[in-house]
Parts: sequence; structure tokens; C-alpha cells
Amino acid sequence: MMSIVVAGCAAHTALEPVGKGNLDLNAGLGGPIVAAFGTHIPVPYLTVGANYGVDDRLDISGDLHLLSLAYSVAGIDAGATWYPLMNAGPVPTLALGARLTAFASLKRDIDDRFRIVPTLTSTAAWRLGGGLIFTGLDLTIPLTRQTYDTASVRVILSPTVGYRWSLGERTRLYTELRWQAVNVRSDQLATEYSHPGGYGAIAPFVSFEWELR
Repeated sequence: MMSIVVAGCAAHTALEPVGKGNLDLNAGLGGPIVAAFGTHIPVPYLTVGANYGVDDRLDISGDLHLLSLAYSVAGIDAGATWYPLMNAGPVPTLALGARLTAFASLKRDIDDRFRIVPTLTSTAAWRLGGGLIFTGLDLTIPLTRQTYDTASVRVILSPTVGYRWSLGERTRLYTELRWQAVNVRSDQLATEYSHPGGYGAIAPFVSFEWELR
């Protein structure tokens, strides 16, 4: 189950540069769809975060994971995103990023208290209808493997598609659909996910962003 969850906990908001010295705040909700209460619902994974422009083509970002606190687990991630290409006609805005996600158990008498998960991200975004349409791929690298599963994957792949809507001069809405852990077998886990072909989990995300400029 952990492979599915850590494959993606927040919507992609680093689609284009924030701008040198600028700060954007965001709050997001979403996660893999699971069977519960006689139906299928997305996990209500809540995050809050910020993106800051170091220069015109480099941003740094960080997120706090709020839902995990209900299970006495603190979660945080931090990373950076570089934009080597900017949208011009058919050429997309290309974003290449890297981040570290860290979880720490707040419970007592826990031997394995910390877990750190690195992820490489890439997105391509095009302007369409006043907003941005985007696609991307996350590559998550678990630093620990399940000892009971010698065939567990060394790299977790999660493709995504989405659209960023403009709600005003300084407010935006992100809607995203991700196939988390597309290369991980998920139809034999204790948790029942919505999984095409028995792999990974379909995960919808919604995020709001506010510019502070």
C-alpha cells in the first residue's frame, strides 16, 4: 500500500515559472480511489504548500501533508523545478523537478521511525482556452524494499494529465488525473484500489493556488 500512496500525494502546481522573488501558495486534496462504504471514493489526502521563484527559470517548493497527522505521522516534501523550455506554439513549457518526501512517525516505541522517498518529475504544459493543459510523469525511487516481496519494483512510475483553470487575476484551480504506480501490481493488496488491469491506482486531485505578488 505504501508504494501506491508515496507515488504521489499532491497535485502538480509547478507547471510554469513563478517568477524571480514571487511566491505562490496552494492547498490540495486528492489521492488514490479505494473501495469504502459500499462505493469507491478518493482518499482525502490534504496538503498545503508554496512555490517560490529563485530566478526566472528556477523555483523551489515545499508541502505539508496534513492527513497523515491523523495517523500520528508527520509528512513534508521539498524540491526544486527548472524550466528549460517555455511554451511557444507547439513547444510546451517543460518543467523538470526533483523532490524529497519525508515521513516521520510520532508514535512511541517505534523502531523504524523515518522514511525518505526521492522523486523526479517532468511535465509539459500548453496554453489552451485561457488555462494550461498538461501531461507528465513522476519517477519515485523507494530507498527501502519490502523483504517479503523480492519482486517489488525499484522505480515507481506515475503518468498524469490535467488542466489548470484561471479563476481570476491571482487565483487558479488545478484538476488532475494520475495513474499512480502504474508498474506496481495492486490487485492483490489488502486495500482495494481502482486499478486498470490490476496495476497501480487511479487518483484524482484538485488544488487551489493563490499568487502573492
